[in-house]
Amino acid sequence: MSLDTFVEPLNAIFDSFGGPLLVVLFYWFRFHTLKGTRSFTTRPLFAFGLAAFIAPILFAYWLLPQKLSPLATIWLLIFAWIVPFVPRWWRGFCQELAGIPVSALSLRDALAASPFQVRPDDMPILQRKLSRIGYQIDDFRAVQSTAIQSRFLKISALMLHLDRCAEKRESFMERSADLHAELQSVYDALCFRTVRVLKSSGEIYGAIMEDSEVEPNDWQALDSLSTRHSTVSQLQLAAQTAAGCMLEDLRKDMDSLLNNLLLFAARAALAGEWTLGRSKRRLAAIGFTLAPTSPGILKPVAIVAAFACGWCLLWLLASWTIVHLPGDQSAGVLRTLVTTPLQFIVNFWLVYHFKRHYAFANENIFGRLPVGFILSVGLVSALIFFPVQATFDFYQFPDRPFGEVVLHELPLLIFPWGIGAMTALLVQDSTWGRRSRQTRQLRDGLVFGGGMTVMLWMLLAIHQVVPMPVMEIVHGVTGWMFMLSFVLPTFLFGFIIGYAMIGYLREAAARCPVKRPVLATPVLAGV
Repeated sequence: MSLDTFVEPLNAIFDSFGGPLLVVLFYWFRFHTLKGTRSFTTRPLFAFGLAAFIAPILFAYWLLPQKLSPLATIWLLIFAWIVPFVPRWWRGFCQELAGIPVSALSLRDALAASPFQVRPDDMPILQRKLSRIGYQIDDFRAVQSTAIQSRFLKISALMLHLDRCAEKRESFMERSADLHAELQSVYDALCFRTVRVLKSSGEIYGAIMEDSEVEPNDWQALDSLSTRHSTVSQLQLAAQTAAGCMLEDLRKDMDSLLNNLLLFAARAALAGEWTLGRSKRRLAAIGFTLAPTSPGILKPVAIVAAFACGWCLLWLLASWTIVHLPGDQSAGVLRTLVTTPLQFIVNFWLVYHFKRHYAFANENIFGRLPVGFILSVGLVSALIFFPVQATFDFYQFPDRPFGEVVLHELPLLIFPWGIGAMTALLVQDSTWGRRSRQTRQLRDGLVFGGGMTVMLWMLLAIHQVVPMPVMEIVHGVTGWMFMLSFVLPTFLFGFIIGYAMIGYLREAAARCPVKRPVLATPVLAGV
């Protein structure tokens, strides 16, 4: 059976969605570059990164069938993956937006730096498990004060909770059963080695102390043995050095295993929960003391998108009898409902991402604003937004020359550029100095509302010189009706977004240090 005979039934069953389904499945597998890619970030972030990765491909699929058959379109989009540099760069960019693998690595680093205390309920279980390998401990609290034994206890507690997750048959543990088995094998070998090294080093130090008639707690006298030049003293020094080397090698092996265990535990927590906050609470139940979760970007972006879409819908309903959308009416309505929230989504996400991870998006050490970033981030947003605008130009004005329409609509990109510049300026930590929160919110609203109004007047002025098809919406509208239908709603729209959301975005984007590369170990990264 040929692929063509397989695509046709899919198109019939899914009402023209069979071809896009095959394209989505192909690029779904291309997005998974690491073993267990999904577990390196939260579910909403993963879904966002995947949607951003596949969206341009679907746009291309909906445009190409007008010239090609569905089968030819599928093959063309699949073979587009072999284009040098561009597809893989886009995948890497979308993975960075999704926090892959930065989210898991950051959580691993937070676990490594956070205090750890074994839960009281786990103490008897750990004591029984460790006693089976000959590791007898009378006082667990005292044990945690030593470098070797505290690491060993932390590793044992982590393995205990991972084993419990495996017994519950969690999906991540089942998919990563091979990694869990490898960690378990390394841990078993480390257990017996720990007992052997601790006993050997204890016997060595005990023999040295007994032969030299040094009290067990007299470390100053023990160190003074190294200054003696007798043969016995030199042998004792060599034995002491060998014992120290064994303990140091054991500590390094423990650190290596602990690093992998922390990453594995972080991935298990991210894969099993929807948000980073819930993942941290799950890890806190093991015994980690983690700092509160910093504000994320998903909530403000979702609120802004919902508010912008609702505001545009209300504006269309209220002004339906006053203004008339040029070109195709349905395409114009869809354009208003999609492009307006999309401009804020793209700009908020870009500013949040760059300010959190790159130094050039923040004030320098002298407190000077990053003027280059403020002026250029909107250009990046405009470049991303341009294909979307061109697509709506094609469908809203099908009876006009496509190239001419796209060229005349270029000034509309002033809105994504201006929104990006205002957002990058207002989210800087030094903006408005030490003013009260309410004062900062009011000024954010005034700047955003005023900026949106200024951009509207600029478009109107450009339209008088270079006619723009979309701006034909103002034709036949009197001056007072223009103020009531366009200027006032635009100012109120920008004011509300600036007043309610910019402060939250400023706080969220200021809580992460400058990005630094952190690499996962090959066995856990699946490379």
